[in-house]
Amino acid sequence: MWTRYLWVTLVGVGLASATVFGAESGGRHHKASSAPSPQNPAEMPPPPVPTQLSQDQAAEVAAATELANDNKALKTLSDALLAKFQQTPDWTAAQNKLADVQSALEAAKKAASDSLSSNPDYQSALADKQKAVDDLNAAKASGDATPETLSPLATASMLASMKLKKVQNEVLKLDPGVQAASIELTAVQHNVDLLKMKFQQGMSADKEYAAAKATVDAAQQKYDGARAKVASDEGQ
Repeated sequence: MWTRYLWVTLVGVGLASATVFGAESGGRHHKASSAPSPQNPAEMPPPPVPTQLSQDQAAEVAAATELANDNKALKTLSDALLAKFQQTPDWTAAQNKLADVQSALEAAKKAASDSLSSNPDYQSALADKQKAVDDLNAAKASGDATPETLSPLATASMLASMKLKKVQNEVLKLDPGVQAASIELTAVQHNVDLLKMKFQQGMSADKEYAAAKATVDAAQQKYDGARAKVASDEGQ
């Protein structure tokens, strides 16, 4: 009987231990399963799709940058060609001649201006201007000057100055030395213009310049098309 009692007791203790172990294992399993799972990357929202307007605006910016770079390259090439042309004997001689004739014209004008003191028309116009200026200054200095008084005096002073300038220009224009120097300057300037035209024609025929110019023209058309596309998008 004692043996049977002992066996029953051991069985009861074993069942109790199994029950407790099972409860603890279930609790740990429940805690582990309740932890949040990492977010699935496939569930992230997709990036925004660029609009047609934004794409066309980016194309316009790229076209503008390309056009600016091509224009810069063309200018660098044209400046180099011009610098080379300006070292030619024809251009150097023409520029020296132009400078000499311009100096001669200025000297002729100065000589004609110095002779104005003996010109009766100029002296009369100069006296009229001085009187008009004096009358206006006297009216301003008086204590009872009014706008009605000053206005005609100011107009008379302005007209007198215009008349004096006109007489001076006519004297210079009719001076033989000024006339001769002016005619020579016109001829020399015409020669310089012809040389410039010759240079421009030669530059246009240059293969490297022609290729760079064609590149700029194509870039300009590309930019114009991109700008028109953006304007069309914004108008919708």
